[in-house]
Amino acid sequence: MTRLVWSQLRHRLGRALVLLLGVVVAATAFTVLTGTAETQRLEIAGTVEENFRSQYDILVRPKGSATVLERSQGLVRANYLSGIFGGISMEQYEKVKRINGVDVAAPIAMIGYVMQGGTEAIDVTDLLHEGDRTLFRVERTRVTDRGLTRIPFRQPQYEYVTRRPIKIDFSELKRRNTTFVMGAEEVLPGDRRASLKTSLGWSEDPAKASPFPSEGTLPVVHHWSLKTGWGEFNPEDAGLRLGRASVPIDQEFPFLLAAVDPEAEARLTGLDRAVVEGRYLKNDTPEEVSSEVKLLASSVPYADQQDEIVIRRLSEEAAEKVVEGVPARKFLPYLDANRGEEVRRTTIDAGQVYEKLLRYWSDIPQGRYWSLKRYWTSEPTEYREQGGRRLAALPVRNTLEAWKNPHADLEWGDDIPVAPVGAVDTQFRGLTPRTVEGMITDGLTSRVVGRFDPRKLPGFSELTRLPMETYNPPVARPGDARTAGLLGNRSLLPNDNVAGYLQAPPLLLANLQALEQIARMTEGRPTVKAPLSVIRVRVSGVVGTDPVSRERISQVAREIVAATGLEVDITIGSSPSPVTVELPAGSFGRPALTLAEDWVNKGVAYRILNAADRKSLVLFTLVLAVCGLFVLNGAAAAVRARRAELGVLACLGWSRPKLFGTVLAEVGLVGLLAGTASAALAGPVAAWAGVAPPGDRIWLAVPAAVALALLAGLVPAWRASRVPPAEAVRPAVRLPRRARSPRGTAGLAVAGLARVPGRTLLGAATLAVAVFGLTVLLGVTHGFRGRVVGSLLGDAIVVQARPADYAAVAVMFALAALAVADVLYLGVRERDAELAALRGSGWSGGALARLIVLEGAGVGLLGALSGAVAGTAASFALAGELPPAVAYGALAAAGAAVVLAALASAAPALLVQRLPLARILAQE
Repeated sequence: MTRLVWSQLRHRLGRALVLLLGVVVAATAFTVLTGTAETQRLEIAGTVEENFRSQYDILVRPKGSATVLERSQGLVRANYLSGIFGGISMEQYEKVKRINGVDVAAPIAMIGYVMQGGTEAIDVTDLLHEGDRTLFRVERTRVTDRGLTRIPFRQPQYEYVTRRPIKIDFSELKRRNTTFVMGAEEVLPGDRRASLKTSLGWSEDPAKASPFPSEGTLPVVHHWSLKTGWGEFNPEDAGLRLGRASVPIDQEFPFLLAAVDPEAEARLTGLDRAVVEGRYLKNDTPEEVSSEVKLLASSVPYADQQDEIVIRRLSEEAAEKVVEGVPARKFLPYLDANRGEEVRRTTIDAGQVYEKLLRYWSDIPQGRYWSLKRYWTSEPTEYREQGGRRLAALPVRNTLEAWKNPHADLEWGDDIPVAPVGAVDTQFRGLTPRTVEGMITDGLTSRVVGRFDPRKLPGFSELTRLPMETYNPPVARPGDARTAGLLGNRSLLPNDNVAGYLQAPPLLLANLQALEQIARMTEGRPTVKAPLSVIRVRVSGVVGTDPVSRERISQVAREIVAATGLEVDITIGSSPSPVTVELPAGSFGRPALTLAEDWVNKGVAYRILNAADRKSLVLFTLVLAVCGLFVLNGAAAAVRARRAELGVLACLGWSRPKLFGTVLAEVGLVGLLAGTASAALAGPVAAWAGVAPPGDRIWLAVPAAVALALLAGLVPAWRASRVPPAEAVRPAVRLPRRARSPRGTAGLAVAGLARVPGRTLLGAATLAVAVFGLTVLLGVTHGFRGRVVGSLLGDAIVVQARPADYAAVAVMFALAALAVADVLYLGVRERDAELAALRGSGWSGGALARLIVLEGAGVGLLGALSGAVAGTAASFALAGELPPAVAYGALAAAGAAVVLAALASAAPALLVQRLPLARILAQE
């Protein structure tokens, strides 16, 4: 039997080489692709390990602070800090710190919005009249939202400038709702005095006054003397100089004040290393606690707001009417009718005013105080879900009572409520005013002791950044092309609207001792028992995505819940994930916007690792399936080519086991040779493909090839041994039950495929697996992306995973093409007499070639349809959904299979045209 095996391989070298080539390609592909898939797995794990950990591992929030959407989809919203003012007690914080495994527990307490204003002076000395007096009209428009929102001031501002001295009569100021103009007197020649209040002393009725500066009913008026300034006080305190004339433009800033533990914050975020001026915060000892709150301010205002200023100079006649004593009731209509000529146009950015404000807040003159009397807390934004991760922000309306100061100084007119300019626009958060007890002399004051630059904080991976809202505002990018055009491809930024959708991060930080003071002195003491908003926890001993590290985090999270009852989010391994937010139109020109915000998709790294494992398993299975089918087809073809010989051996008395063993030994020997060749080729092929060297895995190719060849040869060997001798020498075709003449070339091709159903189905099955593989790969890829939908970490890994996947598909299609060509080639050899007869009866060589090509296309069509249907169903089962791209991919894969089968028939089609007609017909 051994001699027969070698003799067959030597005398049927062509058939043996075809089978050998198939096994070599299959075994080498399996070895290399296994390495490629392993490389992908390592790359995916490496990327996740590299970007696995962000600033903190666990986020602890008050009970009930997470929204329904956050709970249902495993998200943390981008604005989560903006609406949490208290809810965690200091005792709960101490319990979290004492839990075993907690490396750092850093709390944040959102106190509220503190309103402070700064001034930018526009020098107009060069614009003064030659005479003693000049009157300027200042028109102002607040611009924000990348220029889309324009809030015009209904009333102008007037600036009265004189070269004469001005004195202040304080007795005139001891009435409600007065300004310094009411007590100002200009000193004329001869020591005569002209009261400015006669012409400029208008004031609003508090009952009719709007809290919004842009909605005033009467103009704002200032006075200035080149010699004496306002008449009292030191003008240098406001950055003004005597001898120069300026138009002051006030801008207000709603500073979000928060408290942190300085030591914990330094360990968690490195905040102490980001200080650029002054000193860092420190915890106060009981002896160091005072009524002055020490503040650390952000050097970046994060405010998109500008004031467009138009300065008009009125005639000298208008300025003279002031000292002439024209009554205000007559002077105002005159001013409305005589707007003057435009002499300057400029824009003041918030950054300019913010810098000066911080400087004054740091260097407070002796005897001056920056009191901490009022602040506001805001509620979180409410959303309406629109399906998927698409939300619509819901506007709210705050009453004027939100701005009223119930403890105003009635003598100086502070009972008129004042809101920031931007608050007149559409609001998305409910506001609650808070009042701090005590007067300036015995209440709380504040001082900026240092500045920090958030941009200097140690960076974490962009793929796994968490919403560090303590130092950076939420990112609201354009969510569609229309919004991108409106915003100029820029993100939307916060402004001074404290009830607006986007909010600036805390620009002021205090320590926990100041927090306790403010909570204790706030009327009603709403947060005195639970002043903290969130606690960020970093767990010790976490080294990566390994099960031990994950269990450590989970254990700490469970203990925090058991000890405190608070809400816990495990954020390690998380990544930003886009959520689309529909923002309704504003009240001052901004159209509705579609924004994309980066909410945090929790645990995305775990899902990526799980999805990568599943995809590798599918890849291995498909590679083995294609290899097995190719070898099965090759072995069956080799057996079918020797049917007559096997029948003769059976007639000569060979037993069924001996026939079975002979055929199986031939196939096994081919597998042994192919495995040896594959082991030699795997290394160079892996190096050429740029994947990791297979190492000792190359020797697995030998037993794998032998086992695969023997397994694939079982059925052909069994069939060869089980048929009767007489049956073995009959043609390997199935005659139709009734003779029917096929119509045309296509009909003859169908009839030819139907005569050998087993061979046809085997060739179609090989193609079907390739189509199935491509369709499932698309499904798993899209399911993989769907599990980490839109996350930065997931997007980065999907890009890395694709090349090896599609290399596997390419090998599958190549093997399938070889299998189809082998099926058609064998068919030509077995039917050479019939084909020669057709040629002799007048069929041209081209017609015979078309017949073979149509047979190949038929095999391809059968395999393509079955593979596409099965692949689509499997994709849906694996991914849980059927994206349109998968359906389109299945159609494309099916079309490619038909075309490939037709191309694979080229060699058999050429062979049929070169058949030796005379010799074949003579033998018949």
